[in-house]
Amino acid sequence: MTATQDVGEWRAAGACLAADPEIFFPVSGAGASARQIDLAKRICAHCQVRQECLAFAMRNGESHGIWGGTTPEDRTKARRAEAARRRHASRDCQLTQARAS
Repeated sequence: MTATQDVGEWRAAGACLAADPEIFFPVSGAGASARQIDLAKRICAHCQVRQECLAFAMRNGESHGIWGGTTPEDRTKARRAEAARRRHASRDCQLTQARAS
């Protein structure tokens, strides 16, 4: 199975299929766009493939739109938190190795 086929399979089960795609791509985070974001997140909250959608967005660096119930800002924060966690884990591993020597 190719990556494209895999994407198509989970997307076909998305709760967003019954919604206007524009809902998931607001212009900003304020005013009418804030209501649009809220609506998109409510649709995502009941989606059976929310995790697959979010994983796709994170893996592909999606910087626009609502994916898996997250905004671009949410995903940026998650990426930064994961990078910090990895740095700390690496540092802890190095300290453990240094103490063992």
